[in-house]
Amino acid sequence: MKKILTAIVLLYNIILSAQNPILNLHTADFAQIENAYYKDIEQFQNKFVGTWVYTDAVKTIRFKFIKKEMFYYQTIKNCYVDYLVGEMQYIENGVEKINSLVDLNANYTSIFNYSLHSYRKVDNNWYPKCLECDDFVERLPMSYNEPNNDDFGLKAAFVMRRADENGVQKIKIQYILTSGPLGIQSDFETPSTTTNFTIPYGDYTLTREN
Repeated sequence: MKKILTAIVLLYNIILSAQNPILNLHTADFAQIENAYYKDIEQFQNKFVGTWVYTDAVKTIRFKFIKKEMFYYQTIKNCYVDYLVGEMQYIENGVEKINSLVDLNANYTSIFNYSLHSYRKVDNNWYPKCLECDDFVERLPMSYNEPNNDDFGLKAAFVMRRADENGVQKIKIQYILTSGPLGIQSDFETPSTTTNFTIPYGDYTLTREN
């Protein structure tokens, strides 16, 4: 009887694996197989989990990232995906202008509800290019938005890489405007109120805070 039960469990696992294949997020053709799990097998996203901060005489920029494993993604082929998601805090001249860090505690059903979410890792062919890197540097691009943005057209590129120095954990971020405001919201009828992102564009080196 024990051998029969073991065989049944093994057969069930084989059938389940066939129905829900586990594929490498960074190399597989994305969202091509129904119910597939596009997994961060290399755990590349783990390198960015945590809170990172940049501070100068005027501003403090803080990003916090967590990993959402096996997040359900609804598209033409419904599937499951490992994502890095993030939220932000921005302080300028002592005035807090953005703080969405608490939103990381929310279990949103759509990945687009988070201010930042990851794509698969890329090399240096992804825009914007890292001028100080070789062609094979591994970077992580993120979809970037700010909580107060209601303009459909306003977009920015946001790419980051690990850049530890003398044992200090750091990330370097390239963040640039890619598309200006259109003056309308996503319904294509309501006028928008946002004309630009609040956090200044630029290249930033952030140090791990926790």
